[in-house]
Amino acid sequence: MSLVLMLAAGGGKGWSQGIIYVVPQPQPSYSLFYPGTLDLNIDINGDGTTDFILESGSSDINYAALIPQGSNMVVTMNSFVAAMTNGETIGSSLDPVYQWSNASSTIGFLVMLLDSDSGGAEDGNFVGKSSGYMGFDLVDNGTNYYGWMYISSPGGDDLNGDAGIYGVIENWAYQNSPNTPIEVGAVPEPSTWALLTAGAVLMLRRRKIIP
Repeated sequence: MSLVLMLAAGGGKGWSQGIIYVVPQPQPSYSLFYPGTLDLNIDINGDGTTDFILESGSSDINYAALIPQGSNMVVTMNSFVAAMTNGETIGSSLDPVYQWSNASSTIGFLVMLLDSDSGGAEDGNFVGKSSGYMGFDLVDNGTNYYGWMYISSPGGDDLNGDAGIYGVIENWAYQNSPNTPIEVGAVPEPSTWALLTAGAVLMLRRRKIIP
């Protein structure tokens, strides 16, 4: 996953809030039914360094996990990757139901039950959810850059929109201001300068078509 589309904040680029928004191409995905093991490297800030590994596959237990590299961390709940929602805050202080983890953290797992009509026992915070957010802390020389990743699970006869079994990381965002909290789902907004510039361009175009 070497190609990403990045929309930057500040620096006269027409964005504010200090938020970097990324649409990865291709979009990394996981599947609890992948034969063997699938490891995908995630480079959050595009510096060529792997920040997280998205791992999934089938063995004795079908599983998917997010593995922080270096000092990076992921938000967990009850030892699983937390399924966060819009508007929650990711920072040094978290809602008491959440914890920071530097260890490999399971997104979901499935144990196949041969003698059960259900087919298997599934666990994880994304079980039965069609989408959700994973919170992370990108740590660089002891400095924290907080962010989120958005996961969706397309429905279908085999998937049923269950992000505990199959998910696609569609996009992510993080604060480029050190040690600054970010709201889940927050993205850059056009700055006043950018809006004024867009308005000036529109006025010039209109003047060209007015006799």
